[in-house]
Amino acid sequence: MFFDQNFSPERAGAITDLFCSLGFNNIVKFDMLEPEFHALKTLHENGVKPKYLGLIAVCTGVIDFQLGFGGADRLWETLVEVAGKFEDLNDLRQVELLMTSLLTEPVNRRSLSVKATRIRRIFDSGFAEWFIKRYEDLRRNPVVLWRRLSETLRSRMEQKTMVFAMKAFDISHLICFGDYACFPWNIPIPVDFHIRNVTVSSGLLKHYGSDDSIRKAWIHILRELKEKTGRNVSLLRLDSVVWQLGKIMYAAKYEREASIEKIRRYMIEKIGVNAELAQRFAEELALNIDKIAMTNDRSVI
Repeated sequence: MFFDQNFSPERAGAITDLFCSLGFNNIVKFDMLEPEFHALKTLHENGVKPKYLGLIAVCTGVIDFQLGFGGADRLWETLVEVAGKFEDLNDLRQVELLMTSLLTEPVNRRSLSVKATRIRRIFDSGFAEWFIKRYEDLRRNPVVLWRRLSETLRSRMEQKTMVFAMKAFDISHLICFGDYACFPWNIPIPVDFHIRNVTVSSGLLKHYGSDDSIRKAWIHILRELKEKTGRNVSLLRLDSVVWQLGKIMYAAKYEREASIEKIRRYMIEKIGVNAELAQRFAEELALNIDKIAMTNDRSVI
């Protein structure tokens, strides 16, 4: 049990029940609506082999922060556009040139020097070559990849973009092999402002807390979900659900009725759930929406 005065066990129970009702197959559908899924699937269909697709996923994942207009959707769309200029991306040098070209695009203007340093370290340190040579081992034991990436970029494993890079790698694995890589179930949720806001608007936390308290709250949800369903699901899956619905609430400017209606329609039309569950999901996540203020993403990268 997660003990924190800011944490609401009652709300945790309600949210766990929501995810149980949603079911594993519908949770996976959210992954297929992520910006990175569409982009990586397009690259794979255009002939990029699994190990090079995985490397592209990781490289793009570590620069998926402080984005310009269009946010993550625009970043991954731009990746596909830039990749279309390359005849063959099944080569380390070509992947390096792809990432260098991606950095010149308007979506990456913010924090460009930090992003460029990360890409340089990936290719100059030998990480990229190691990744390609060890790919088969890494997809069976991706924690080794996660740790090596963290060391290469001198960032903590639990930082948002380190975890998100692993999620992008995991989605590339799903695209190529029809299943997820073998990540531990409690890999931390990548905390950005959408995740923070949904955690508070749903009542899971009574007010804003540390990123660590947010991670622990969602680990509690996942542990209960696994016990109730018996399914091997990780926090990377819940991230897709929470992030997408949080983005909808943001677009609705955290206005209660608009947020509920937009979430309800999204879940019916995009995921295919019944109207009753969609309505319940929307109302539960917007329970404390009045506590949310319009903010920009100031999360640690």
